[in-house]
Amino acid sequence: MVKTIAIIGAGPGVGFAVAKRFGKEGYNVALLARSEEKLNDLVKQLEAQEISVASFYADVLDRNSLKDALVAVKKHFGSIDVIEFSPTPSM
Repeated sequence: MVKTIAIIGAGPGVGFAVAKRFGKEGYNVALLARSEEKLNDLVKQLEAQEISVASFYADVLDRNSLKDALVAVKKHFGSIDVIEFSPTPSM
């Protein structure tokens, strides 16, 4: 069974590097962040590398938003096996 990593606070730095690494290892990648534009860009880059990826809106400062996003990830991929928490310092 394919494993899934959820990257909370996904961005172009550490989050993207983690997404690429796990994606190349065969993981499904769930990107969670506030910026849909940023998420769309990251998804395009990862899909170009044939990585199974999906994006989900989440505001780490809003507990319900984060919970809803994680529930959506589980519905989409079936499970979450690894969580990477890497929100930007601008929070």
